[in-house]
Amino acid sequence: MSSSCCKKGPGYASPLEAMQNGPREKILYVAMIPCQEDQPNYLATIDVDPTSHSYQQVIHRLYVPNINDELHHFGWNACSSCHDDSSKQRRFIILGGFKSSRIYIVDTSDEKKPSIYKTIESDELKKFDLTAPH
Repeated sequence: MSSSCCKKGPGYASPLEAMQNGPREKILYVAMIPCQEDQPNYLATIDVDPTSHSYQQVIHRLYVPNINDELHHFGWNACSSCHDDSSKQRRFIILGGFKSSRIYIVDTSDEKKPSIYKTIESDELKKFDLTAPH
């Protein structure tokens, strides 16, 4: 890592800085939606560390407790623009259900085995005249 971001906030000042100075990703998170609507969606944790014995394998499945959510785009609780703020930390994934309008807050403290920290039900979004988080 470059000294400009060492021991500061999450992310980098630019994609180029991340590519040049950041560590190679070792895991990926991917939203998985089954074809069968009576099955729950899940967040797959995939090992992408070429030195690992479980390389290219799904190493964990975090099933959401409801069906028909249609997990969609997701992101971190702190973005790259916080790279200079040491009080910020990327710990939570904000994972929206497109069909259900639910939002799952996923704790990645254990990055290889994330867990659901909190669920925001659709009724909470409706209070603000919102639906289908995207």
